[in-house]
Amino acid sequence: MSVPDKPIVLVHGLFGSLSDPRILAAFGNVEIHAPDLIGYGRNRAANTGNLSLLDQARHIADFISGLGKRKVHLVGHSVGGAVSVLVAQHFPELVESLTSIEGNFTLKDAFWSGQIAVKSDEEVAEIISGYEAAPDAWIAGAGVEINEWTSALARNWLENQPPSTIRAQARAVVAATGEAAYLDAIRDILRSGVPLYLIAGRRSAEGWDVPDWANGLCAARLNIRHTGHLMMAENPAAFAAAVLACLSFR
Repeated sequence: MSVPDKPIVLVHGLFGSLSDPRILAAFGNVEIHAPDLIGYGRNRAANTGNLSLLDQARHIADFISGLGKRKVHLVGHSVGGAVSVLVAQHFPELVESLTSIEGNFTLKDAFWSGQIAVKSDEEVAEIISGYEAAPDAWIAGAGVEINEWTSALARNWLENQPPSTIRAQARAVVAATGEAAYLDAIRDILRSGVPLYLIAGRRSAEGWDVPDWANGLCAARLNIRHTGHLMMAENPAAFAAAVLACLSFR
């Protein structure tokens, strides 16, 4: 399998980060980056009171520009997939290819964000406190086998952002994907010639609300065997191999 000619930038979802060393190491010698979105990780102190998904897209665009490599292969997971769509729409000069890892296409995909978005800060904090009290059960609920690494990963993902960020990000993704213009943006990306790759976990693939036209026009679609929505936690090697396989189709 050939090594991508440009860096890969991973954009994480509603919880956590994709910067775990085991996940990144699975990509081998590829130049790969996994920045924190606004309100997450090293950016957790940021004001997310009026956060929009376009704010997150601008943040990722600034990160890409800072790499000084002109274009990157952009890979977004879940909510990060929606952020990545806006990066490709508004900053096409930075995107060589776009890979959506079960990224939100419609409000059906953003159902969990939709539930969080209407709750108060106190209610969201209570929900997350429950997850933090039983992190193994939280990540196992997505089909991830519990071992020393995945147990630590669950704790790290839950601690990576305050509840206020989760609520703000949920509201932002619901606002963005609820607009007809969002799917229009994906159509425009496909028409522009930027390759769009679609990757899902085999167990969760049927629940991914990808329009037929997107499945038909994408450059490639792969379903990773024996995994669900958190495939990078279940099998980092298979996750990396799927991304690299898509990029090798170019």
